[in-house]
Amino acid sequence: MGAAAEAETSEARPWTRAQKWTIVAAGLGVFITFHDVLVANVALPRIQSFYGLGESGLQWIVAAYSMGMAVAIMPAATMVDRFGRRRLFLTAVVVFSLASVTAGATSTFAAMLAARAVQGVASAVITVSALALVSATFPHKRQRFRALGLFAAVADIGLALGPPLGGYLAENASWRVVFFVNVPVAAVAVGLTLRYVAESRESTRRVVDLFGQLLFVVTVGAFTFAVIDGHDLGWGSPVILGTFALFATGLVAFIARELRSRSPMMDLRLFANRTYRLGIMAIFFGMFTVYGALLIVTQYFQNVRLYSPIEAGLLILPSSLASVALSPVAGFVAARRGPRLPALTGQFLVVSGLVVMVVGVSVSVPAVVVGFLLLGAGLSLIIAPVQGLALNSVPVERAGMASGIVATQRGLGSTAGYAVLGMIVAVWVGIALDSDLARTIPDRDERATVVARIVDNTNPNAFEAVVGPGRPIAHPDPDQVTKIRAVADRTFVRGMQLSLGSAALVALIILVILFRNFRASQDR
Repeated sequence: MGAAAEAETSEARPWTRAQKWTIVAAGLGVFITFHDVLVANVALPRIQSFYGLGESGLQWIVAAYSMGMAVAIMPAATMVDRFGRRRLFLTAVVVFSLASVTAGATSTFAAMLAARAVQGVASAVITVSALALVSATFPHKRQRFRALGLFAAVADIGLALGPPLGGYLAENASWRVVFFVNVPVAAVAVGLTLRYVAESRESTRRVVDLFGQLLFVVTVGAFTFAVIDGHDLGWGSPVILGTFALFATGLVAFIARELRSRSPMMDLRLFANRTYRLGIMAIFFGMFTVYGALLIVTQYFQNVRLYSPIEAGLLILPSSLASVALSPVAGFVAARRGPRLPALTGQFLVVSGLVVMVVGVSVSVPAVVVGFLLLGAGLSLIIAPVQGLALNSVPVERAGMASGIVATQRGLGSTAGYAVLGMIVAVWVGIALDSDLARTIPDRDERATVVARIVDNTNPNAFEAVVGPGRPIAHPDPDQVTKIRAVADRTFVRGMQLSLGSAALVALIILVILFRNFRASQDR
């Protein structure tokens, strides 16, 4: 009884200045990683035009970042526990800033992808070390839930500012500038960390599981490459089939290795805990559905509906504002009543948002805005409570491992969402557009040229380059161009509805699983 009273008293004590500024410093570190994701999404059409990219190129700009993050998170978890969370947080923030400047300054696509991958790796270290620093600074469960909610709110401001700021800069300055805005925020995060944040690390050194890390990198990389480039290279091509085989083999080998290792990179035994397993699943599929939908919808409105970057950014803004407003609420409710209520509510809102977007994307822009609002609100209600659940499941000295597993699901989920939902749209358009254009363009060869142009550029307007004197379509009817554009627009909408509908079905299945298995009393 004395111990319980002492713990209650400790949780009721006012937070120190160092604790408060640790939340801000760690939140600003994650702020630049969140901000960069949405800034890049809004600027994608301008980047696509500059480099002359098709669908796979667009997906790689986003996926290079997410894949770099996903493959580096668990190695980062080991490193921050062993070498110091504060030290690696500072290093990663500086590296992220340098990579951002490189991405904005380069004129070659290969260098852009390399810079995005480095950003992703640095983002992994920032995310893991920031979560671990907050966890170590707030050792009591209820304090930690509230601290993580406030931490998420600071980080989510990056989501709120990213779309409108990125759109404004891409339209009125240059897409390059959107990558430079991370630098001043990073400087503030570094200054606060040096002044207020205490160093922490695991008390016992673990052996670094280099082979497990290599298997993880190969497995995630193989999956991402196969899903993104499968449509372009052919799903039955030897390269894609071989890559899928490599993914399956690598996954089995990774699981076997981690279960046998005395010091695993990812402690898979933690997944034996049902509560922990359900929470991790909620994070993965929340990121899968929300970020996958974000990519295809913003791409559609800019490439198909010809929205400006600012207009596309404003579409996303309500989602970001909802995240900023509700993340602290989610942490507060989780601290008082446990994570079940906010997590289930959030999952329901994600399902609702996707359904609204499926129905409304072809008829109503306000419906799309409402859909984004529900997605942002839902994801913010899921993430903070489930992060707290994961971090409360392990001793504080293993905070890096726990943070790494949580953040891995974020990186893997968003990468899979970009790849899979984008693939569904691309495959549908590639299959359906030829038959949809049969009446408008009776000639098979002319139709094939138009379809290839539209599919390769993910843009119904791209076919205009093959219309005119000396072009494959030399003498079009006066209204044929308008008809082609209208047909292609409808095909893209159906493909997007199919993709969003698939995401809604996945989200609904997760909601049912959580509702049936997430006990109300868990981890209050």
